[in-house]
Amino acid sequence: MATIGTHYIKSALGGAIAKGLDPKVLLKEARIPEKPLRDPKARIHVDLVAKLYDGIAKALNDEFMGFTERPCKVGTFALMADWVSSAHTLEELLTRGIRFYNQITDELQMSLVYEGDHVYLTTVFRRPELDFEHFYIEYWHVIWHRFASWYIGKPIKLLAAYINYTPIEADEFRLLFRCPTYLKSKFNRLVFHRSYLGQPLVRSQRELQVFLRRAPIDLLTIPGEDTSLTARINQMLTPPPNQVIELPNSSVIAQRLGMSEQTLRRKLSAEGISYQQIKDNLRSDLASKLLGNRNLTIAAIAKLLDFSEPRAFTRAFKQWQGQTPKEYRAAKQAAALNPSSRPAASS
Repeated sequence: MATIGTHYIKSALGGAIAKGLDPKVLLKEARIPEKPLRDPKARIHVDLVAKLYDGIAKALNDEFMGFTERPCKVGTFALMADWVSSAHTLEELLTRGIRFYNQITDELQMSLVYEGDHVYLTTVFRRPELDFEHFYIEYWHVIWHRFASWYIGKPIKLLAAYINYTPIEADEFRLLFRCPTYLKSKFNRLVFHRSYLGQPLVRSQRELQVFLRRAPIDLLTIPGEDTSLTARINQMLTPPPNQVIELPNSSVIAQRLGMSEQTLRRKLSAEGISYQQIKDNLRSDLASKLLGNRNLTIAAIAKLLDFSEPRAFTRAFKQWQGQTPKEYRAAKQAAALNPSSRPAASS
């Protein structure tokens, strides 16, 4: 899914609001404008939605995003992914991952049940009433479906989704899982063919680290399915390592894409983003990664990001992240030295 409906943005904020966070601040940090959220038919690009979900988790230090009684610390999913990375097949990966979460938290319990050629991935929340719009059970199953699909290098075709509630936005739910949905089930579960369990894991440890750094972006899309215009432009603009980024104006990029500037604006607007936002998001993401390299000076990073001077980069970065590059780098270094410390909400 290249874009996500406003329901999954407003519902995602429910847990954070219940925990006392200001939704306007979270939306601003994710660079999601409030006006489109008033339109139930509006759609927001997945990159911005991923920033929002990540921002909520970090602000609460809770990967369950406020929808459970007790939090699940940020970094838990990455720890699980690292632990299961030595598995050889999908069955081994899922079995280890389920065992991991069943051991570290009582807020949910997962299971993998076999019935003939069918496999049932089931999750039961201890206090489902806290997930009052069923956002997190859907997101949780999306995470596991996309993570498993990514690790075997192909989309896992779901045979059915069983749920014990009625989706608030049925059309959006169908887009998430793209399979027959059965209501009034005793459990919330996804069903797929048993043949997938024998599939080998094709991702390297290096690829996993990239995947985790990008998370949750790749967890919100079915592998290989982001054919959006935003994704095409990101691919065109992303520079090779250690090369200065080139950011042509909208007229040039429209010409390269074989369309008029007006068509470019219209199509990007339909995806809930503008060309300027794409450039800002790309620069911001690249800056965050480059600041992790202690050998690069702020001036060198500014040059790689095509800023006229370091001060211009500092001003832009503070607007994007709420911190100066030096503050961001210092916070990251402090977190690396003390992993138990609470992550900064703006990273």
